[in-house]
Amino acid sequence: MNSRTATPRVNLSRTAMVLTAVLMMLRLPAVHADDRAQQLEFFEARIRPVLVRHCYECHSAESDEVRGGLQLDSAAGLKKGGDSGPAVIAGQPDESPLIQALRYESSEMPPSGRLPSHIVRDFEKWVAMGMPDPRTEPLTTSTSGTTIDIAQGRQFWAFQPFQDHAPPSAGNATDESPSSIDAFIRAKLQQSGVQATPPANRTTLVRRLFFDLIGLPPSESDLRTALADESSEAVSDLANQLLDSPQFGVHWGRHWLDVARYADSNGSDFNATFHNAWKYRDYVVEFMNHDRPFHEFVREQIAGDLLPYQDESERSRQLIATGFLMLGPKMLSERDKDKLTMDVVDEQINTVGSAFLGMTLGCARCHDHKFDPIPTRDYYALAGIFRSTRTLQGESQKYVSTWPRTPLPAAAEQIAAIEAFETKQKSLQSAITAEKKQLAELQQQHQLNSRGQVDDTQARLIGDWKASKLTPRFIGQGYVHDNRKDKGEKSAEFLWTPPSDGIFEVRLSYTHHASRADNVPVLIRHAQGEDTVLLDQTRPPEIDDLFAAVGRFRFQQDKAASVLVSNAGTTGFVIVDAVQFVEVDSNGEIRQLAEESSGPEQEQMTRLKTSIEKLESELAALKKDPPEPLPKALAVQDLPEVQDCQICVRGEHRNLGARVPRGFLQVVSPDQTPVINEQTSGRRQLADWIASPENPLTARVIVNRVWQHLLGEGIVRSVDNFGRLGERPSHPELLDHLASRFVTPADQQTDHGAAGFGWSIKSLIREIVLTEVYQRSSHHIESSWQEDPDNRLLWKAHRRRLPAESLRDAILAISGRLDLSPGGSPVQGLGTLVKTNDANADDYQREETSRRSLYMPIIRNELPSILSVFDFADPDLVVGRRPVTNVPAQALFLLNSPFVMESARRTADRLCQQPSDTVASVVQRTYLEVLSRKPTSEELSRALRFLNFPDADATVATADAMAEQNAGEPVVTRLARFVHVLLASTEFRMLN
Repeated sequence: MNSRTATPRVNLSRTAMVLTAVLMMLRLPAVHADDRAQQLEFFEARIRPVLVRHCYECHSAESDEVRGGLQLDSAAGLKKGGDSGPAVIAGQPDESPLIQALRYESSEMPPSGRLPSHIVRDFEKWVAMGMPDPRTEPLTTSTSGTTIDIAQGRQFWAFQPFQDHAPPSAGNATDESPSSIDAFIRAKLQQSGVQATPPANRTTLVRRLFFDLIGLPPSESDLRTALADESSEAVSDLANQLLDSPQFGVHWGRHWLDVARYADSNGSDFNATFHNAWKYRDYVVEFMNHDRPFHEFVREQIAGDLLPYQDESERSRQLIATGFLMLGPKMLSERDKDKLTMDVVDEQINTVGSAFLGMTLGCARCHDHKFDPIPTRDYYALAGIFRSTRTLQGESQKYVSTWPRTPLPAAAEQIAAIEAFETKQKSLQSAITAEKKQLAELQQQHQLNSRGQVDDTQARLIGDWKASKLTPRFIGQGYVHDNRKDKGEKSAEFLWTPPSDGIFEVRLSYTHHASRADNVPVLIRHAQGEDTVLLDQTRPPEIDDLFAAVGRFRFQQDKAASVLVSNAGTTGFVIVDAVQFVEVDSNGEIRQLAEESSGPEQEQMTRLKTSIEKLESELAALKKDPPEPLPKALAVQDLPEVQDCQICVRGEHRNLGARVPRGFLQVVSPDQTPVINEQTSGRRQLADWIASPENPLTARVIVNRVWQHLLGEGIVRSVDNFGRLGERPSHPELLDHLASRFVTPADQQTDHGAAGFGWSIKSLIREIVLTEVYQRSSHHIESSWQEDPDNRLLWKAHRRRLPAESLRDAILAISGRLDLSPGGSPVQGLGTLVKTNDANADDYQREETSRRSLYMPIIRNELPSILSVFDFADPDLVVGRRPVTNVPAQALFLLNSPFVMESARRTADRLCQQPSDTVASVVQRTYLEVLSRKPTSEELSRALRFLNFPDADATVATADAMAEQNAGEPVVTRLARFVHVLLASTEFRMLN
């Protein structure tokens, strides 16, 4: 933010308040634009590979003929366009011919087939970004060997071993001895003649520490306690208190989850639910809270399943940690499984490179890296490691792939309880099935005995009928069919004696199928003669899916009824099962047959029904209280057969080149070739290499990430890119000094006598927050601004906007609603898919929660609005530094959101609970709760005027009584609007 922009005062007239809140949002400049290096990485990872694979054949300098005059292998060619004019219009994807062609709206590119929708969306996003493109000349691809000079590449600063530089001597002789960090900062300031700001006041610093360390505002009580401590150790003690809080891990865990592209669903084409991803989330929180060494964190996430362990708890933790490799979005419905495998491998290489090494490795998939000394061979050396790792299962399935759910170690008691539960459940289900079968047979027999039903076993058969029970449903033990033979020579006659004179409906049972005869002759002999009916056995029976009615006929008690089924004149199979005679009353309705009230058969059926009900009740009770299921996790494992990977020429998985031994990046590896066991993937060795103190990138990258979260900008501002496209460090000696201390054991000192941090994140944070550079104010100094407008020399504190989660959590905390309970699944009620792939399906419904934002479900493509509008990290990407935008939607959200309005009302209710409090004291407490400071006298006067209570000493009860007399609003109603204004103000969402 431009430090010369004064913080606007809040105008408290009712109409002006709303306008002011909007204007303050609209006047607030963005802290910084989107990181260009991240945009270029997006091009390299998402755009260039598609151009190479699908477009260069016809639209590059290598083409035999450049189709349509359009050359896509350079930025200039893309902007110039072809015979029809420009192919793209920066910032306007809908107007760009290239996008229209990819959508198949105009011409059709590529002509070989439409690209998947997610690729088209990537191109739309890229054009909307303004088409960031680092290419300056046509692409040349090297796939056999490399033109990259590795030795020369090692001269780049990021690949040089870090050194423990001695802190420079800086400051006046009368100054208190600065920390080693401040010594480096002071030296640069003095060298440039730039004046630093004085320390921030204690109120500002307390608020800054609370938000930076635990992501929450200090309560009124916290603030009073912190300000009351005037000892020299007050800031140090407060920092230690916050570092020891369980909420530290919640806040700092979210920083890493941005890097780990954490989400609770797959997104992409098949938005499957990650039911176990939350275990990885909680693993990260636990790591932060327990301050386990960062190099162990690295090793567990890359190769936890391959590490030794001492107990089941450690084994579970290590398996859960490898979820880091599983969390990325995947095209699960990709039918080309080899392509899917290589796409997953590419996503993992990209993530590991950006997260731990600050390198854009994915650029080398199709060609040697254009900017960094990473040849294609190095990419495929890493690809062999990840291709030898199982991330998905069902690769052989034709359609949708999935991922393995890895069982975690469980207690013997839990395993025994589950086994007992499954045994009991199986036993009950078997008993129910057996008794239901017995009951059905009895009921059928009862019908045979007490109703006009005659089974095929009782029919007089002529010819060779074949018995069968292959196609249910049927009556009795089975049925017979003519086997499609001896047509006209087979018949089955059913005889039945009517119990009385009357009209009866004749029904025949059969199993239908397209292979059945559609003209089965059925001869019915009745009291008035005989009739022949043709029965279509290709159609399903309409009565109970068993019987088809063939007509109603009169029968006499003293004259036997006959139904003759033959196969004369048929071509399909003729089925004979059973015949049923059902009496019809005088109104033409089917007469219901009364059950026999007694008798052995009826008693046995009654006993069976009672027993079945009891068993089903017992089974339902058992299922209602099952034991805890065996825990499972998103976790990878080595494949049974590991192998090196072949180079995919131009990134095309079907165009294979030389096979490359598994290995690491040459530019930051020892000169000797790493030895990877032929029986393992190499992930263990890769993890050890990345986590080694000899690796010049890992410590620099994590130290820089921590610095950025505390100071607002990294020493290297492109925190995910330490390559040539990234920015250079503003204080390289300081970065190396901190990296050297970071990897030095805590009980040892560096060469220059500085205490080691032992890979401890908390120790590093504690060291930084106790420095003068961290504790500076954000006040403007014109002369310093003229010399260093970007504040690269850190002469003042960067004024930062709170992250989306802190905004939401702070609003909940201020209203007294924040639930600090930890852990648990946020997607427990969801099925395989977050939302079914059905155009008529209901949208995903997010349940409201008062828990910290970390525990909200992060559903790809369905992010919570309060997070997305305030620049939540894109869970598809490694995001070490979130973009910070300033758009009207943010102001409108704070002004109109029911969540914010309800929180303001609840806050007012809480502040007005004591009727004996004066209105002035309520206003003061409001400022303390919302803005973590007391109001100025001018602000207090304005607030009282807005509340329409000029008497500051009037109590809430008195003010309410006066309002009631004048038909006005009570204090709490007006205070709710005042709280809403403060929540929408610049000061609330900014960290000074």
